[in-house]
Amino acid sequence: MLLLINLPDVVLETILSNLSYDEIAKNRIVCKQFNRTCQKLLNRGFNLMEKYHAQCLRAVKSRLPRRESERRCHPLARHCDILTAIETRISMLSMTFIKYVGLNLCCFIPGKVIDEIFRVLRLIHDSKTPPRTHEILQELRDISSMAMEHFDEKILPDLKHSICTSAVSNVGSYELPSGSQMITLYTNTSNTTTLPLSFNTEKLNQTFKKIYSRTKKNKLSVLTVKGQISKLKLRMKRHGFRMRLQSLKLQAQAEKIHEQDAQIADMRRHLEEWEQKIGDLTAELSRAREETQKPDPTLDGRKRKHIDIISQRDTEIQTKELQAKKRKLIVERKSSSDAKEIKFKQFLSNLLGAGSSDDVIPSTSN
Repeated sequence: MLLLINLPDVVLETILSNLSYDEIAKNRIVCKQFNRTCQKLLNRGFNLMEKYHAQCLRAVKSRLPRRESERRCHPLARHCDILTAIETRISMLSMTFIKYVGLNLCCFIPGKVIDEIFRVLRLIHDSKTPPRTHEILQELRDISSMAMEHFDEKILPDLKHSICTSAVSNVGSYELPSGSQMITLYTNTSNTTTLPLSFNTEKLNQTFKKIYSRTKKNKLSVLTVKGQISKLKLRMKRHGFRMRLQSLKLQAQAEKIHEQDAQIADMRRHLEEWEQKIGDLTAELSRAREETQKPDPTLDGRKRKHIDIISQRDTEIQTKELQAKKRKLIVERKSSSDAKEIKFKQFLSNLLGAGSSDDVIPSTSN
């Protein structure tokens, strides 16, 4: 045993790495050097187990089809189910242990769990038809759940107590007014206190007064900061209220704009209808003008006939009036015995008889 302890850490690690992780966890009780080496190996084994599991899962998923319905009938479907179940178990173990492992308070204690996971992963890698999921993972579920329960019930309370005591143990060092004098206080199991030889109570009281005044100033500053924070919160609330009002106004404006857009669309539709009607009217007007400007031969003939009929009627009426006037003049004329007048009367009677056979001029004699 003395020879093993005297060996370097690297050699001791290589020797212990040939053991199983369960045996490594059991050998932690040998001595402090064995404990440190075994803790390193257990933490390293957990990391290697996570990497190997991720590699196996990636390889299996790359060979599976993308459709979930086709995956169920694939020969590697059972491999994928087992690996996903192991993944959930590893995540639960890491949630239980890794936080405290990172704080260097403990190591990954259950080495038997690492051995079991490696055994299952090797079995999946080597066999084409592994057993069912609940059969192959029964032992892993039992030992991992027991390990987590044991850690939560037995080990975790002691770790929390050690964390609290380590935080309170080192009070610190305060520099006195004279730079050479130091007061260091350590609260351990022996509760020992070391003070300098040239110890003066007055200087100590002064330092405590300064510390007290600083704490008061810090309290005042904290209060001012709290007041500023409360003011900022009030401003934030006001700004939030204003933003809500602005959002409501924006919604109302959006509704109005929507209504106005509908009205504008309706007005445009009416304008287009009126423009179409006006265009039709202008077309009809232009057609009417063209028709009035073009001469119609049928209409001209009718007009000319009408004018001829009217002119004939006027001429007949005028001739009748002239004849009536002439007859009236002849009748009203006095009878005379002059030969010239008699000849003139006969000429007029002959002329009137030739114009109209119906009119007869009466002869007058003395």
